[in-house]
Amino acid sequence: MNVKSTEPDVKEKGRRYRGVSNETRKAERRLKLIQAGIKIFGRDGYHAATVKGLCQEAGLTERYFYESFANAEALFTACYLHITEAIKVELQSVLQTTDEDDLERAAVRGLTVFFSHFKARPEAARILLVEVLTVNKRLEELSLRTLYSFVDMLETLAKPLIAQHNRDDRLDSALLASGLVGSVLYMAARWSLEGSRKPVEHVVDNAMLIFRGVAVSLALPTNPA
Repeated sequence: MNVKSTEPDVKEKGRRYRGVSNETRKAERRLKLIQAGIKIFGRDGYHAATVKGLCQEAGLTERYFYESFANAEALFTACYLHITEAIKVELQSVLQTTDEDDLERAAVRGLTVFFSHFKARPEAARILLVEVLTVNKRLEELSLRTLYSFVDMLETLAKPLIAQHNRDDRLDSALLASGLVGSVLYMAARWSLEGSRKPVEHVVDNAMLIFRGVAVSLALPTNPA
């Protein structure tokens, strides 16, 4: 008579530990490393960080670092994407709950989310606005693609207003949105490097001067050449 073993299947033991799957534990370790990376890269800078220091901050061994990342650059990229995705989610949530006809309110709420994120997370501000430009060409290109994604969000919001006043087809909604996003990023970089001392509302007020200037200009009659 065959007696069924009461020992767990070896393969099953490899997949689970204390009721948690390998995949879940790996994801948890990866998130710990990303959180440590944001702190270290944002505090000390990318070029001063070491794998050993990142692992110490995360409370993990180097074996687990290389389980998820090939090197420090790979972790930095994951940190950068983690930050930008969090901001996009916050912005999309705000824009989806704002009346599409109230563009000024949408702009104020969006800018408040953007600057508040950096006020609460200075390490994230340094990574997104400064450090990403110091690593290498590949990260610079990633930064540019991310900028385009923010431009797309703003362009979608403002396109109806621009189309309404685009009398001679000379206006380009993508170019205008790029200029607005670029100005906001440079304001955020300056504000963050100075320690984000000015209140968020004041920074938003300054940014809104640019947005309102564009809106007013769009409504003005076109002067003949």
